[in-house]
Amino acid sequence: MFGGADVCVSVGDVMAERRKIALRAIKAPGVGSVLSAPPILEASGHTVDYTCGRCGTILMRAELDQVHNLLIHCTRCGTYNSTDVEG
Repeated sequence: MFGGADVCVSVGDVMAERRKIALRAIKAPGVGSVLSAPPILEASGHTVDYTCGRCGTILMRAELDQVHNLLIHCTRCGTYNSTDVEG
């Protein structure tokens, strides 16, 4: 599936672990809908930070395996990212 790493974040006075998963960088699509981020796309209770496959910027927060068939254009580096592993 996705490669990822765990990071610690502060939630009030408690340290919580949030997983980071790099999305798959792809060539610019010829057709279809593309969302742009940042600002961070919030799909749900941000248990996983999905990052740009090139620059590592957080693009989306969602549950593991919640979002599929989505293309996200990173506004920081210009890379197009896919939420799906298979091409």
